[in-house]
Amino acid sequence: MSPADATALGALRHEIETVDAAIIDALAARMALAKQIRDVKQRAGLSIIDPAREAAVVARVAERAREAGLPEDEIRALYWRVMAVARRAQMSDN
Repeated sequence: MSPADATALGALRHEIETVDAAIIDALAARMALAKQIRDVKQRAGLSIIDPAREAAVVARVAERAREAGLPEDEIRALYWRVMAVARRAQMSDN
């Protein structure tokens, strides 16, 4: 590998690390919002789990993924996992 390629590779890896940090920050913010939603649902006497809403969210992000040129099925599967984590966050007392 040339020194220029090594430098470019290092810079690109640094950019990926920055994006990864942003993804984690966004997920943490999403979980905090999920807990706020839990509180509102509890006050309103609503169920924490809302399968229709979850399906709508996943459909929306799958559409966005397709528009962004990402693999829709894989993003859909990933987002179902995100929704599962959010559900657990809503059901915890933390």
